[in-house]
Amino acid sequence: MSKGGRASDTRRSSEQSSKGASSFAMLFRNVLRSPFGSDSRNSGTARRELSPSMGSASLAAATHTQSPGIGHSPASIGEGTRLQANSVPGSESADHGSSTFSETQSIDRLAPVDSVALAEGHTGLADQDAAIGDRLDALGVLVSELKGQPLTNLGGLWCMLEGIVEFAFGNSSGVNKPSELDLAHHQRARRLILSLLAVFAEGGQADGEQAETSHIDAEDVQKMRASILWVIGSACSWEEVELAVQSAAWASSDAKHLSGDTVQWFERARSWVELAVDHCYPENMTREPSEGPPPGPHEALTESLAFLACIISTDYPVLDPTAVSEIVSSLCEMTARARLVSENGLEEVAWIWTEPVHLYGVINLLNTVITYGALSQNALLPGITMLCTTANVPLCKELCCDIIYTMFTSCYMRDALLTMNYVMRRGNTGLNSKSIYKMPAMTPYQAAVNGMVYYITQIMDTGPTGFQFSLRTGNCLPVLGEAALGMHPEVLSMVFPYLCKVANDDRVDSMLPDDWTVLIAILENTVECRLSDEYEVEPGSDIDEEDEPPTLAYLYDGALQAIVSVFRRSSQPTPTSLVNLLFKMRNVLSDELAQSMLQFIDARGSLRPGSSNWLESLEEMMHLYYFDRSRSTLLRRQMARLCTRPFTEAFDVSLKGIERKPFIIAVLEQLHLEEDEKIIDSVLEILYMSLRWTKDSKTFHNILEFALRAAIEPEYVRQIQPDYMHQDDNGDMVLPEQLSLNMQMPTHPILLLGGESAAMVDEKSYSSWARITLTINCLLKVVEWRMSSNDTLGDETYDHLSVDTISLVNGLLDLLVSKHTFPSAQRNILLGFLRFHADANMRVYMLLPDHDTLLEQRVSLHENARMRLVVQSDDAVVNNTVDWVPFPIARYIRVLVYLFQTNIDIETYNVLCRGLMVQLTNTHLFSTCKEEVTAFLRYLINYMRVANYDQETRTRISSVEKNRTATYTYGLQVSFMHYKGWIKRDQQDLLISTLGDGLMMTSGAPEAPQICLHALGVAMLELHGAMVRMLPSILQNLVRIYSAAQLSVHLLEFVSSISRNQGLYTNFRKGDYQVLFAVAINYIRFHNNQRRRETSLSTNTAGARPADVGEKSDPRRQSTGAIPASPSEKQLLNDVALSQYVLVMAYQVIDVYFLSLTPALKAEMFDSIIVGLLQSNYSRSNLDEVNEVCLDMVLQNHSRSSEDILGLSDVTVQEDFGPVVERHWIQHNGIVTIRAQKEGLMAQIIERSCSGATSRIVDLTAEVSRKYVERAERTERPPTSLPASPLSDSPVSAFGSLSQSASRGRSIGRNRRLHSMAPGLPSLHHEPDMLPHDSIARLLRGELLSQSDLSRAPRFPMRFGAAPCLALEFINAYQGLQNLDVPVMLPPNFEAVARSLRIFDNTAMVDTHKVSVAYVGPGQTTEREILLNQQGSPAYWNFLRGMGHIRRLGQMKDFSAGLDTSGQDSDGRYTLGWRDLIAKLIFHVGTLMPAREDKQEQIVRKKAHMGNDFVHIVFNESGRDYEFDTIPSQFNFVQIIVTPVDGQVPTPEDEALWLRSDLSKVNARMDQLYKVKTQINPDIPFVGPAAEPKVLTLTALPGFVRSVAIHAVVFSQVYTSCKSAGIGGAEYVSLWRARLQIIKRVRAHAQKERTKRLNALGSQPGSLSESSADMAEFGEPISDPTMATTAAQALGYLVRDLESFV
Repeated sequence: MSKGGRASDTRRSSEQSSKGASSFAMLFRNVLRSPFGSDSRNSGTARRELSPSMGSASLAAATHTQSPGIGHSPASIGEGTRLQANSVPGSESADHGSSTFSETQSIDRLAPVDSVALAEGHTGLADQDAAIGDRLDALGVLVSELKGQPLTNLGGLWCMLEGIVEFAFGNSSGVNKPSELDLAHHQRARRLILSLLAVFAEGGQADGEQAETSHIDAEDVQKMRASILWVIGSACSWEEVELAVQSAAWASSDAKHLSGDTVQWFERARSWVELAVDHCYPENMTREPSEGPPPGPHEALTESLAFLACIISTDYPVLDPTAVSEIVSSLCEMTARARLVSENGLEEVAWIWTEPVHLYGVINLLNTVITYGALSQNALLPGITMLCTTANVPLCKELCCDIIYTMFTSCYMRDALLTMNYVMRRGNTGLNSKSIYKMPAMTPYQAAVNGMVYYITQIMDTGPTGFQFSLRTGNCLPVLGEAALGMHPEVLSMVFPYLCKVANDDRVDSMLPDDWTVLIAILENTVECRLSDEYEVEPGSDIDEEDEPPTLAYLYDGALQAIVSVFRRSSQPTPTSLVNLLFKMRNVLSDELAQSMLQFIDARGSLRPGSSNWLESLEEMMHLYYFDRSRSTLLRRQMARLCTRPFTEAFDVSLKGIERKPFIIAVLEQLHLEEDEKIIDSVLEILYMSLRWTKDSKTFHNILEFALRAAIEPEYVRQIQPDYMHQDDNGDMVLPEQLSLNMQMPTHPILLLGGESAAMVDEKSYSSWARITLTINCLLKVVEWRMSSNDTLGDETYDHLSVDTISLVNGLLDLLVSKHTFPSAQRNILLGFLRFHADANMRVYMLLPDHDTLLEQRVSLHENARMRLVVQSDDAVVNNTVDWVPFPIARYIRVLVYLFQTNIDIETYNVLCRGLMVQLTNTHLFSTCKEEVTAFLRYLINYMRVANYDQETRTRISSVEKNRTATYTYGLQVSFMHYKGWIKRDQQDLLISTLGDGLMMTSGAPEAPQICLHALGVAMLELHGAMVRMLPSILQNLVRIYSAAQLSVHLLEFVSSISRNQGLYTNFRKGDYQVLFAVAINYIRFHNNQRRRETSLSTNTAGARPADVGEKSDPRRQSTGAIPASPSEKQLLNDVALSQYVLVMAYQVIDVYFLSLTPALKAEMFDSIIVGLLQSNYSRSNLDEVNEVCLDMVLQNHSRSSEDILGLSDVTVQEDFGPVVERHWIQHNGIVTIRAQKEGLMAQIIERSCSGATSRIVDLTAEVSRKYVERAERTERPPTSLPASPLSDSPVSAFGSLSQSASRGRSIGRNRRLHSMAPGLPSLHHEPDMLPHDSIARLLRGELLSQSDLSRAPRFPMRFGAAPCLALEFINAYQGLQNLDVPVMLPPNFEAVARSLRIFDNTAMVDTHKVSVAYVGPGQTTEREILLNQQGSPAYWNFLRGMGHIRRLGQMKDFSAGLDTSGQDSDGRYTLGWRDLIAKLIFHVGTLMPAREDKQEQIVRKKAHMGNDFVHIVFNESGRDYEFDTIPSQFNFVQIIVTPVDGQVPTPEDEALWLRSDLSKVNARMDQLYKVKTQINPDIPFVGPAAEPKVLTLTALPGFVRSVAIHAVVFSQVYTSCKSAGIGGAEYVSLWRARLQIIKRVRAHAQKERTKRLNALGSQPGSLSESSADMAEFGEPISDPTMATTAAQALGYLVRDLESFV
């Protein structure tokens, strides 16, 4: 409201900040619009800021007249013509006792007139001796001339008239009483002087300026003011008072400079007001209401009211407040006086005070008292009444608003509102009940009520704080409530928007509950205006000022909506009265209000079971707000949501049969018409509970029919494979269960037709897509509840509902094959059906819906005890077991096969494969479907053999999709291995062949060949026979894919796993082994070439990183709490470790397969292996250590069988011979030690090499004598010429450089024997590709052969024969191999050599690994529970026996993994061990170690053993997931978790339950399956086939887990080695390589010591011999070994013989 007085700005800002419905925004602009225009001149806000008083000038402004002050200048008069908004008439500023009036309106713009000059032109006026009559005549003329003129020099004129003034009024000391002759002149003089003062007040100059221009002192000015005020105060008659009041305010500067007693002036002014009222409005007034009072009294009353207000504003503190209140109260009562007038026979009420300016004066007087003083309670009632009554007077409205604003924002607020309430309660009595003159529709009472409502709704400022808001609102609402009871349209049009504004205020939360009660009561009491009115302006329309105002109904809805919005967004409870009000209006509510009502009803539970008539009310509102589709979607959503509440409550007797109510049936029947997702959600919730609750099968099937109809789109037709569009004679589709199981060969695999799905219409473009998806999910939810829930339906049982459940399952199967079912809907149904599982008692249940964790879920058999569905299709059995209902598993499989045959949607196909991979692990579910399962597998095999994945041009799908689909298909075939008992031999071979063909899918991502490698790894244990038959062909595929770097780890682990199952390669031929060696050597070559190309450590080792071991987040990774390295360092470390792991695995493959060969095959493979290793050598200058080790392994074991190698002792034990003489010789990378008895005949000969060691005990005297005799019988002795030895300073010849005859004679037999063992081996002198005779010696020295020699497929000179001297018969590290360096004796009694040999002997001769095995029993979760286990289940013990062999700890002499072998059994009596040709594995079996509750040290010792192992095998039968940190350890890198599939191990109670069932007679037990998965420390990458969970039978489980454990521990060792050495120097060192390094250190020590001794003795090179002290150890020297009496003497002969030979 632009003219709203003092509150206008505040109200405007409040309106702008209000919250509310947008439809009422324009309404407030009209409602708050001021009904009067430009009558008001001044800004109420500005007056509030300066002064709320209204002086005479202000009142003159209101009446369009203005008077200047004493001596006003022309400039001030000119400026006074402009009344600014920020000027306040009556305000002034004091300066040294002089005052100036503020700007006022001027009379005109004439030039100022000098009043003295004008007076001097009148003869006799200034002459004191002139007759008084003449002077008065001249004065009268002067007064007439001065009227209307701007005057100056008034002080001079007043001095000039001093005599006349004394004559008329006397002076301040007394009054000069005139004689009777002068009485007429006296009265005339008084009137003229008062008239002159009125002229002065009209156009005079300020006294300060007058003093300055007339050179009058300020003291004279004060005297003049006192004189003038004396004259004014002397007025006594009414005529004189009429004139005096016009100049009183001017003369006293608005009562600022009154002379004399202020109280007297107040009484004088009060009497003037009363006198003026009597003359203007006499009690017996008879004039017409349209006639005003005479001009004189009119002006007198106006000026006297203004002057009285000035006195009160200036001197209120010295006045009597009672007197002030009395005059104000009296005047307010007078203004409210009215009288009856009759016009046209109608009596009306006419106000006695008809002049607005007089009302304005009284209101101004009231405002002055309120502002500068205090208004008494007696005056408050008439004052409030007057203000409310005059609110519609245009001239007074603004000032009234200012006064009301002041009251509402001050201490008067409560009293003012109480007074209003009192006035309102008095009601229409007396004249108040009559209509107002010229206003037939308004009574005085109603006018007062309208004024009160106007003030409250339009003027009330809500205040700056919530407290003020709550306080004021709490006092205003009762007033408005009383006012609204009258149902006056004008009142209601203001009340409703005000209620809306209150509700939209930001501080509405501070309102008290009682205030809300009053506010809502207002709407309750006025609801009739809403029920009987119509909308004329639609909500939300833009209401301009020219538009018609909105109806009360519209305003009512606005207020109601605002109030409702408050409670919708707040947490406070909704008042019952508001809910009742909304419910009462339910038939006329707008959609938005109806929605709010439903929300409140929902929150209060008014329409829930137990409430009065809740069902009837619910049905009524469903028809109003739901079935009426013209209603808004939001409202229908809310109504549907409310309808679901009874179904979600706990079962109550009142709910029985609710699902059969007609309106519920109607809701479900219309489900197929709904498109809004939230409405569908609510309806489906009703449907879900109805299908759960109903006991009536007819009702169930009706509801099911509604649901199935809503789950399809009739306009949609799904495309299928054309070859499988089976139709009967009538053209109808043949159902899947009618199809023959002799399925034809697929001719159009999905991979070749996948592109056609892109041409189909997008299913999401159908509006029914969301409904179909949600409906299917709901039906699946019903199935899940009916199959697995333990809920009860009140006192009802559950068992009889199983038949209906089967109907529901069959209905979903029908949807699967329907041509109107969306592919996405098919996938949802499949995801539900693929969660079907069966327990050991053949009872069907459903797993949780998280597909990614299906294998992780376990269901206790006892938890499934109430299930009545059973996997059974034999009717006879069903009839015998009436408590069981058959589950249609056979039909389900046929439907799946049908989908595989007909489907062309890639995503659906992938869902089928992924789900069946898990579901097929539940063999109980398919235990009665042998025919269907085998037919299914046959189709898949044929399908995969038709789909050519490598021909990209034949497929219409992307390579990524193709690879993903192939991966799922191969993974699915693995699951059929669990049914190996049903699969015939030819099908097993085809299955393995198909997986072998899958290795060739390397064109895209490596997932498909990777999963095939893992599948073949499982098949070698599950389908052993088929794998043996198909393995050679699979090896040929390995050669084709070994260049795929991403498969390096998986391929080598697969090949390594084969090596540990010797039965797989018993039929291998030379070509098969060549494939294996070629694969391994290729990876070595690739690794070394990559190392050469690396330019920095940050470069990734491409050939060693499989695609599935990246740094992606994986739920199988478990946190250990350690802070990992930065991503870049961690990534680099992982890459280096994986690269080293590939290298280690490649060499292990070479080692294990070579050692497993027969000696004949070893001879044939020697050349290709050595050449391959040399060609892949990393160093360009010398032989790599790893190649040296491999060469040593080949040379040391070339003639040993695998059985011989396994029979070798793992440790070198020095026999206790008493005093012995010990000598050591080093020959290349071998050390020969002979320990001979000083007093006896026996000696121990130890041959050490990096790849092994042998020890034999011989009668040295006898052996030396025998060999000597044999050599003496030979007629020739070849000349000796040996090549130079690295430790010899004399020339040393090769063994082969003896005389031809002798050499040939002694080697021919050996060579012949070798030829017989390896036919076709070329002779040294007959094969041109034979390398030089010293080639092997050079290699053993660490030298490289030329590339020209290696590039022509050479053969190495492997020659064996008799030694050239007797000593070499005993001192030879390479079993008689010729063309080698002569052994060099190490310095005797040299501690450095002895220490190195001790370290060497303590280093194991094969790789040693230790792995812990923990058993977790049922319900166990803590470390202590697990460590205390001393026994396990039968399956666990069978698993242990398959993992290795039991060994007695007290009898172990070799590697024991730290277990106590002293015989004290502190770590138990037994342990579990296993070994092959290159590795030994000891298990720390928790159940084999002692652990008692009362012996903490045993628990600590057990944890110390298990916690220090890199790899843990956990046999978990707890029924819960095994957490990585269950047994925390810093060395715990890999955990291999073995878990029974489909729940816990059956208890005796479960077994008894199964045996009691008739099902045990027809259902054979399937093998128990176990899931194997790995959990990895987050710092290391994934390796091993169990990175993805694998499922195996118990028979195959131990071998698979052992292989995974070995690979995991090897990688852990590699990773630890790389991490310890740092990335720059990271290189894994095997035990064989460590032994080689020890031998090299021994050689270095010996060389250093030999040089030291030569220098000390001053000997020449070649002349060094043992000292006499050293020789003395052998005893008496002998020249003929046959004369040796002790082993020491024989040893001494050998030493001298070798020395002489050299």
